[in-house]
Amino acid sequence: MDVDGPSKPQRKLQPRSPEQRFTIRKPEWQYLHLRMTFDPPHPPDHTSPSYPPDLLTWKTHLSTALNQFLGISGTAIPIDFLHSDVSEVYLRIPREDAPRFMAGITGWGEDIEGRTVGFRVLKSAEFLMGIAGGEGRDLFG
Repeated sequence: MDVDGPSKPQRKLQPRSPEQRFTIRKPEWQYLHLRMTFDPPHPPDHTSPSYPPDLLTWKTHLSTALNQFLGISGTAIPIDFLHSDVSEVYLRIPREDAPRFMAGITGWGEDIEGRTVGFRVLKSAEFLMGIAGGEGRDLFG
């Protein structure tokens, strides 16, 4: 007497790879690493109401530059400040606005306290690690 019944063919299990891959075709965000430039540069120990720039100063200057170049549609670009360090910031903006944003801020300059203030884009990427580099410890360390 066969208690097991008819034997079933055994399926071979395919080993799963430990990593899975996927592609993000249209990232939602663009990440930027910016520097505020001063000409002539400030001495290392200099402090004033506009230096070192705080986040409100950054927002004010970026809004002024975008308004001058793009009008009210430029000031409507949402800007997320991720990190600031003296005269540099890491930003997140919508990817579709990135070309207009970069054109607006890099062409701007204004005289403030006897110095010309402007912006320089140091890095730009569709992913945060593209601008932070390495393991990102310098950004959030």
